[in-house]
Amino acid sequence: MSIQVPNESILFSGHKGKLEQLLANLIDNAIKFTSAGGSLSISLKKDGTNIKLTVSDTGCGITPADIPFV
Repeated sequence: MSIQVPNESILFSGHKGKLEQLLANLIDNAIKFTSAGGSLSISLKKDGTNIKLTVSDTGCGITPADIPFV
């Protein structure tokens, strides 16, 4: 597993419970659907006024039929 976050704090506002649920779901699914020997990467970046969170893995991915529901 690789985790990349900036050294400085990134502050933003949002619904704490919903953000926790979002992060838990993304990370849980990445772990659940990545086979043994696969990889998982999480990164957080600030670009101007934008914040980018990326969770990527070598799992099977989301089927095209399920994309509209994500």
